[in-house]
Order: sequence, then structure tokens, then C-alpha cells
Amino acid sequence: MGKSPEGPRRGFLLSVGMAVTNKVPSRRAHQQAPMLPGMPVEQISRPPLIRAHLALEGERTWGLSAHLHAWSIDPIWPIVADDIRYDEPVIARVGSPSNPEIPFDLLQSTGARLIAIIPDDSEDFLISAASAGAWATVTETDAHVALASAVRAVSEGRCPLLQVAAKRTGLAFAILTMLREAWSKNSGSSPPSPLIVREVRMLKMVSEGMTNKVIAKRLTLTEQTVKNYFSVVFEKMGTRTRAQAALKAFEYGWLREDETPPES
Repeated sequence: MGKSPEGPRRGFLLSVGMAVTNKVPSRRAHQQAPMLPGMPVEQISRPPLIRAHLALEGERTWGLSAHLHAWSIDPIWPIVADDIRYDEPVIARVGSPSNPEIPFDLLQSTGARLIAIIPDDSEDFLISAASAGAWATVTETDAHVALASAVRAVSEGRCPLLQVAAKRTGLAFAILTMLREAWSKNSGSSPPSPLIVREVRMLKMVSEGMTNKVIAKRLTLTEQTVKNYFSVVFEKMGTRTRAQAALKAFEYGWLREDETPPES
């Protein structure tokens, strides 16, 4: 009785299978996925989840949610003030009569950062966004691919709108004009400032987007000391948040360079 060819063939296939198995590492849950053509870097490195609040109509909200989810951003709607943490992005439309009303009071009371969806990137719409206090803008046509990047930039304390303004003279001039008008607003009738030098400096840092941790490092203080300073500021100004205090001080002209508050 002759040898069956199946025996040697089976042995050969088994040896090949073992060789291949030995060369391929076992897959682990924490193992980084391989880069594939067209895959965004954020998906490969699995960045921390970021929350973003959407003040948009239902259809647009659903349309953008898939894009945000793909880049590890958690879209939250409808907007609830008590749900918004300090410095979290709020996305709303600017520059169209059909836009839902921008929740300005909510932005001020929570310290949220506005990302404006605008019809196009013309200076008129960019100026409208700057007037609304936007940190970043994306156009309607690019929102489904650019919004996540804007959310991450704003969450990290960057202000893409100012980066755009730095390259466009007309836009930069308009923003500077608005700032000058804000500085001088009601300066003659504003009440005297109750703030000391350090409190003014800290509120200026808040207006520049700095966190308590960064402020503490700049002033060589502990983060708890910075929080204590702000508690005193809130009591003096009748405010509840850093954003409210900075805005009120800004409008009253208490943050102007030519104002010299007492040292203590």
C-alpha cells in the first residue's frame, strides 16, 4: 500500500502555518492600529475624548455628529447651561438670518468658547464672527471636514480666528477697531475699579485664554492661590465665573493699560 500524498502535504502546510504564525504578533486591545491610506492621524493615535456643544438645527447637528465622532469628539445637544464646563467649545452659526440665535448669555456665564459656522470666509462674515466673540470659524462647505480640527485647537487654548486675521490686513484692522471701541466704552461713566494690580493682570490673562494652571505658573503661585484670588474678584465684581469677571472688567475699562489700580 503506497503512501498517501496527503501526509507530506499536511505536514508542509502545518510548517508554513507555524512559520507565519510565529512572524505575526498577537493582536492586543492596546496595540496601535496600522496606518492606512487616507486615515486621519487622530484616529491612529486615539486622542482623548473632547466634548463640544452644538447650537444648531437638528439636521445639521446629525450631519456633523458623524464627523466629530470620527475624530474622538463627543457632540452634545441640545445645549444645557449646567452641562457646559469652562472653556468647552460651543458651535453655532453666524452670518445668516435663518441661523438659530447664538446663546451669548450662556457663553458669558459658562466661559464657553464659540466656534462659528459661517457662509464663507469673506471678511464680512469673519468680522461678524469676531464680533460674536468666536475663537474659530469654519465655512458651511468645509464644516464636515474642518470642524473637528477647530474644536481641538480651541480646546487646547488656541485661537485660529486670530491666526487668520494676522494674514488679512482688513480683518485685523476691523478687529483692532472693535477692541479700541470696547476699551473706551463707557469709560467716562464706569465705576472706579475695585481691583488690585495682580487681579487686573490675572483677568488680562483670562481674556487671553489662559487657564488657572498657566496663570499660576506665570505668576509663580499655586493653582489654589489663583483660585482664591478669583474668589475675591468674584465677590468684588458680583460675578460667578472668570469669563464674566474678565468681560465686565473689559467693558468698564478696568483692564486698560493707562488705568493704574492700587498695589494692594
